[in-house]
Amino acid sequence: MIKNKLSILMAKNDIRTMIELSSKTGLDKNTISNWYNQKVTRFSAETLEVLCEFFDCQVGDILVYEKEK
Repeated sequence: MIKNKLSILMAKNDIRTMIELSSKTGLDKNTISNWYNQKVTRFSAETLEVLCEFFDCQVGDILVYEKEK
């Protein structure tokens, strides 16, 4: 299963709310909410690019593969 580390990146960068991240990145608040709550099943290249640029990281810092239990 592919999961994302958005909540971890937000905490490390002192971003306290999804609305704050939305306003700083220009991403829709519903997009941020879906990512934050692990509801994304298709990962948009555009969204990943915005997040990588904002957090100054690589895609591998955002997405992680976890084996299902």
